[in-house]
Amino acid sequence: AAPRETVVVLDNGGYTCKAGIGGQDAPTSVVPNCAIKPKRERRFFVADQISEIIDFSQVFYRRPCERGYITDWNLQSEIWERLFKHVLKVNTNECGLLASEPVLNLGSLSRQMDEIAFEKYGFKSFCRVPSPSMALYEANPKNAQDLMSETYSVVVDVGYSFAHVVPFVEEMPVNHAIRRVNVGGKLLTNYLKEVISYRAFNMMDETALIDQIKHQVCTTSLDFKTDLVESKKHTKENKFRLEYVLPSHMDGKTYGHIRDPKAKKNDEEQVLTLSNERVTVPELLFTPKLIGINQGGLAQAIAESIKACHPDLHGLLYQNIIVIGGSAKFPNFQQRLEKELRCLAPTNYKINYHAYTKDQDPINFAWKGGSRMVSSGAYDHYSLSKATYQEYGSDACKRKFYWYS
Repeated sequence: AAPRETVVVLDNGGYTCKAGIGGQDAPTSVVPNCAIKPKRERRFFVADQISEIIDFSQVFYRRPCERGYITDWNLQSEIWERLFKHVLKVNTNECGLLASEPVLNLGSLSRQMDEIAFEKYGFKSFCRVPSPSMALYEANPKNAQDLMSETYSVVVDVGYSFAHVVPFVEEMPVNHAIRRVNVGGKLLTNYLKEVISYRAFNMMDETALIDQIKHQVCTTSLDFKTDLVESKKHTKENKFRLEYVLPSHMDGKTYGHIRDPKAKKNDEEQVLTLSNERVTVPELLFTPKLIGINQGGLAQAIAESIKACHPDLHGLLYQNIIVIGGSAKFPNFQQRLEKELRCLAPTNYKINYHAYTKDQDPINFAWKGGSRMVSSGAYDHYSLSKATYQEYGSDACKRKFYWYS
């Protein structure tokens, strides 16, 4: 048999860009999907170059994605070029490309992606799949060869720009039942930035540091009202209160750390005291009304999405909920989602979530599904060749990649 062509798998998110070769167990590189200019530098750093930056204070960001959709194609192409040529070191004319795209993407943006893949980089074959569809291959590895197998599931993608709930019936998305919550990791970081700037230090320019603080200290509350009362107590009784030591940049450390309560206090350290911010920030995913977004939370979006499907399928969909995306990594996130959904779902339906194994990560989950898509042969079935594109143009892509049209 002829050797299978090399296929680059690219999961292009609003926050990170995951890239690797199809068939691998993990992506070769996970890089921030942005260009960063440190305050003492004249040039922008992209992709893997960002790891060279030492001082992240007051850095200037340029992001190719706005609200989840690619708006700056020149910058996005620059990031991809760096990944293909310097990180993966592949010749784009001799391999295929499997790329993710946003759910319900605009037709003009899809055409632009087709054009860049075939005309700018000259890939031999190309396939674009929304990330929830890619995630199914990792969640249902037994059925990876056949996308039309009898499986019913709901993929909840809690990303950087927003959260999407996508129900699948026989592994095909039910477009009219897709729901979106306009809260994502970016909004949570910006909210934490504003709260800290109002209560403690002005940190409106410290996006990278606030992002790190959010990842280190925030946790999902299982009982928000009780935890708010708890967070108002005095120092020793307050289980949420902690001190975060901010980086001085004199010791060469990029980020700060949580101070051990037993450690001696150092007068030179700049300390940020945090309490109820730790639970109020992730709470926005479940109650967006707290900051004036007139929408239901994540659990309500899942219940509405399932309700919009055929009544006979409701029980099956509740039994297979797959949660992916970086914002799903908050501690207790799944337990809180289950608790809220249990109140909204009919009592005779069992609710079951996809359980992550030790080597599975919500951030890389969709990429791993794409990699499995290549190794199972599904990519060969769904991809479009360069020759077909040159003959029929973007219309061929529209006919071939019909999932969300």
